[in-house]
Amino acid sequence: ASYGELETEQVRQDLTAIAVRQGTRPRPGRRQEGGSRAASGGLADGHPRYNANNVSHIQENPSSEAESAVRQDRRERRFAQRQALWAITSLDRVRKCGRTTNGNVGDGLAAIVVNGSVAHWSGFCTCGSIWACPVCSAKIRATRADEIARAVAAHMTRDGGTAWMVTLTARHKRHHDLAPLFDAVANGWRKLMSGRAWAGDPKRGVLGERDRLGVRGNIRSMEVTYGTRNGWHPHLHVVLLLSNETGEELAYAIHRWDKTWRAWMKKQGFEPSKEHGVKWSKVTTPEEAGEYIAKTQEGKHIGNEIARGDFKNGKFGTLAPFELLEYFRQTGDMAILPVWQEYEQGTHRRRAITWSRGLRAELLGDEPELSDEEVAAEEVGGETWALLPAESLRAIRRVPGLQTRLLDAAENGGFVELVNLLTAYHLTYQAGPDAPKTEASPAAS
Repeated sequence: ASYGELETEQVRQDLTAIAVRQGTRPRPGRRQEGGSRAASGGLADGHPRYNANNVSHIQENPSSEAESAVRQDRRERRFAQRQALWAITSLDRVRKCGRTTNGNVGDGLAAIVVNGSVAHWSGFCTCGSIWACPVCSAKIRATRADEIARAVAAHMTRDGGTAWMVTLTARHKRHHDLAPLFDAVANGWRKLMSGRAWAGDPKRGVLGERDRLGVRGNIRSMEVTYGTRNGWHPHLHVVLLLSNETGEELAYAIHRWDKTWRAWMKKQGFEPSKEHGVKWSKVTTPEEAGEYIAKTQEGKHIGNEIARGDFKNGKFGTLAPFELLEYFRQTGDMAILPVWQEYEQGTHRRRAITWSRGLRAELLGDEPELSDEEVAAEEVGGETWALLPAESLRAIRRVPGLQTRLLDAAENGGFVELVNLLTAYHLTYQAGPDAPKTEASPAAS
């Protein structure tokens, strides 16, 4: 009687549908750009390898020349997108990111620092925007994916629990504004996590879904994409950690979540279609969970062919946020400006990735929890090869791609190649305290 409308046939259909989807999923362990490689075996490593300024931990020691080339290409694209963003952003912190010096290296100075086989800039302000900045976002999401993978590994491998990935979506049309859609999805989650069905009635000795399934907690993220035909599409990705999973209880939760979610979204005017709404998939590897929650917002990278397109005609379908930015960078199409700024304002100061209360500490112990801004600003250090004054930094900004080409030169050709490129562009620099001692390393140039 406690299962209400749930029938045996519904249980069978729900569980069969999940099994079919699981069988057609891509192989676990694949990594998206900016994603994590953390495996369950990494749990013993202790605290994560925090990121350097503009360098994520998975980029610190590329294993091959091919991987280095991919990393450099990815870095060049993200830096170029950020440079395009400076001209159109409505956020002051984003406008200063990678452009204004922070005084840590010296008044008006920035430095090229080399750590192992990777070079990075030091001394610039960072915005720490997981939503709007392609450079900071990739770094933050790589760190979060690593944290989540290790936490899920602790739950599944160490403690013997199970985990499910749940995607919750809403119907959206082109005329819908982002903010109310975002609010409807966020508040819909609160609706699912409240009431007797979820929490039970302790006074009457009635167990809710939370206790029957042994829900340990959840990790969730909001993702926003934009359809050139159907407008904004905010949706939730949730990893639900269970300690007492049974097929019957799980099927009841699937039924209850779908019914509650659809009723809520219908009330808000965003009822999902039958094909969408609430989708469940079982977690097979901890890395999969980390990538699912913290995946980058770069999409599939629409490439140079976008330069031949027209944003207004809706031909691109659904675009990730930084695909919108890439389109603007390559075409200069100002039709993107109100769309991008609505995205910035609609996501500003909102949480992208959230852990249920106490879950992170329970799974990761006393590991310090850094804010997005702290992760973005974290520096890994290394050898300071060159110090550049304000006039050189201004000249570098005027040459598209030069900011990353200088890093590539240091990585591919060492200090001599870096000096050759600085000289070719007539850039004033000061050899850093750790610069290799060669004939090409004068005290100043």
